[in-house]
Amino acid sequence: MKKILLISFLYGFFSIGTNATNTNEDPKPNDKKATKATIALYQQLNSVSQNGQTIFGHQDDLAYGYHWWGNNSDVKQVTGDYPGLYGWDMGEIGNEKNLDDVLFEDIKKYIKEAYARGGVTTLSWHMINLKEQSSSWDTTRVVHEMLKGGKYHKDFIKKLDLFADFVNDLEVNGEKIPLLFRPWHEHNGSWFWWGGKNVSIEDYKSLWQFTVEYLRDKKKIHHLIYVYSTDAFQTQEEYLERYPGDEYVDVLGFDDYGAFRSYADEAREQWIINELEIVAKLADEKRKICAFTESGLEAVTDDTFFTQKLLPKLNHNKWTKKAAYVMLWRNANYQKEQRDHFYVPYKGHSSAKDFIQFTEDPSILLESDFMKMKEN
Repeated sequence: MKKILLISFLYGFFSIGTNATNTNEDPKPNDKKATKATIALYQQLNSVSQNGQTIFGHQDDLAYGYHWWGNNSDVKQVTGDYPGLYGWDMGEIGNEKNLDDVLFEDIKKYIKEAYARGGVTTLSWHMINLKEQSSSWDTTRVVHEMLKGGKYHKDFIKKLDLFADFVNDLEVNGEKIPLLFRPWHEHNGSWFWWGGKNVSIEDYKSLWQFTVEYLRDKKKIHHLIYVYSTDAFQTQEEYLERYPGDEYVDVLGFDDYGAFRSYADEAREQWIINELEIVAKLADEKRKICAFTESGLEAVTDDTFFTQKLLPKLNHNKWTKKAAYVMLWRNANYQKEQRDHFYVPYKGHSSAKDFIQFTEDPSILLESDFMKMKEN
C-alpha cells in the first residue's frame, strides 16, 4: 500500500494541487538566504501535505522511554521503525542538561543520527522566566522588559546566542541540518509567561519578530523553519490574534490535548477537525505548511486511540493540504518520573497492536518511509 502511495506522492511532488491559490512554483521558507537543504526539507514537507500524508513524530524519542534511558526508541521497539520526526526542547540551555534531564550534547548526537537516517527535527523552547530566573510556568510578566531597551533585553540576547551556538553546531559533512523551530508556543493560553493575559498582543508579536530577526539577520542562521503554534482554538480570528506576520512564519501549527482527554465528548473531539481545517485553509491561502504540532492521549488509556481517534482526525480534511506532521508528547521514564506520563505505547502495552496498524496506514510516514520518498 505504501509503495502505491509513493507513486502518488511523486506525482503530487510535481503537481502541487488543484486549488486556485497554488502556482507551479513550490513554496519556500521566508528566509531569502535559506540553505538548499532547508528549502528542500520545506518542499518535501509541502509535498507530503499535498499528497494527503502525515509524518509521525515523537518528543524525546531517542533519549528515554517508558522503562529505559539512553539511545533507544519506544516507537522502534513497537513498530520496527523510528518516528519520522523528533521533538527536542531547549529549556535550560546554558546548563549541561535540558529541562527533561537530557544532556544537550546527547541531543546534538541524536539530531545528527536522525538526520543521517532521513529523520526531521523540531525544536521547542520552554525558556526560563528571565525576571524571576524560574521556569516557563512562572507567569510573572516579563516580555515587555525583554524587548529592546528593557531591563532583561541583554539576558534575552545571551539566551538567543546560546541557542545560535547550539544550532550552528548541528552540521553533517559541512552541511547545516535544517530544523523546524517552534518558539513561544501555546501562546493563546496563560500558563507560560509569554502567553495569554501575561503579555500584550503587540508585545508577543514583537517578541516573535525580534527572535526571528536576531537569529536570521544578526546571527546569520539560515537553516531554521519557523513554526507558529497555538494551543486549542475555535475560530480563525482566535488563531490569528497574535500572529506576527506572514514574513515571520513558515509553518502554521497548533497543539491540542484536551480533545482526547477522558472528559472530552464527541463535540469536543470535533474541535480537532475544525482546527485542522482552519490551519489547512490558511496554509493554502498563504502558501505555507500546516502541522499538528503537539497532541496525544496521556497513558494511552484507549486501546484503539490511534486508529479510531487520531487517524480519522488527520484524514478528515476537506482542504487540499493535510497536516504535514503530527507530534505526540514524550514517554517519561517511570523510574524517574510519574508512571502514567507517556503518549506512545511501549513494547507490551495493550495499545501496541493498534499503534502498529496506525503506522502501517499509507497516510502515515515513519522515518524509513520518509527516507524512501526523498531517495526517489
